[in-house]
Amino acid sequence: MNVGLAAEQPNSSVDRTLAVFDAFTSSNTPAALRISQISERSGMPKSTVHRLLAAMVAHGYVRKAGVHYRLAERIFELGHHAQVGQIGDLRDVANPYIAELFAATRHTIHLAVLSGTDVLYVEKMHGLGSLDIPTRTGGRQPAYSTGVGKALLAFGSPDAVSNALRLKFHRFTAYTVASARGMEQSICRIRDSGIAIDREESFLGVTCIAAPVMDIDLKTAVAAISITGPATGTTLLRHRSLLSKTADQLSHALHGVHINRMD
Repeated sequence: MNVGLAAEQPNSSVDRTLAVFDAFTSSNTPAALRISQISERSGMPKSTVHRLLAAMVAHGYVRKAGVHYRLAERIFELGHHAQVGQIGDLRDVANPYIAELFAATRHTIHLAVLSGTDVLYVEKMHGLGSLDIPTRTGGRQPAYSTGVGKALLAFGSPDAVSNALRLKFHRFTAYTVASARGMEQSICRIRDSGIAIDREESFLGVTCIAAPVMDIDLKTAVAAISITGPATGTTLLRHRSLLSKTADQLSHALHGVHINRMD
């Protein structure tokens, strides 16, 4: 859950607990949240959120500091076990390739996979400039508003595209593609060019180019890589060939490594 989290109030106790966790997962979410912020993001009353947080604190999944709450060490432990699996395999294989891309460009590099209608950032290498890019490893963002997300949709499964097109689109900036028609047109352009471009669609002042990492047998995207930098004073497209080459090399390196698509 991300944008539109509060559209449907969760019903079961499990749903409500997961909604609290989801309140922390958006890429631009502060590490610590007040009860009122969690209530707004989850669509649940403050009293319900307070009761759930008390139980999560008692079990070590959430830590309270004054009026703020943050995810605690038990979540880190769970995340470590998740990384040992297929996402960990993806990161292990990908890291040398994205490290070379970073060394050549000095810009921020993201590696992401599709998770439902979101992108999940599984690796981030921070650029050397002063630009603060509010993404993080383990963070999420709606696929339609990101370069990696659009690359994954353009070369992903038909079901992933149809699910994304049924979303209620949210404008993060004035430049966000915020309609199914606009998204369809964008996907067609990406399929023709092989490159997705995010022109300040998620964050003002931030732009990126992205390319899909393909399952070379199934001919569908299993991940995407992006180069991200400031919207002014930088021409990321000059790195287009290098980005495509890196994505292609990683596609072949992953041959035989089973990566579950989460769409």
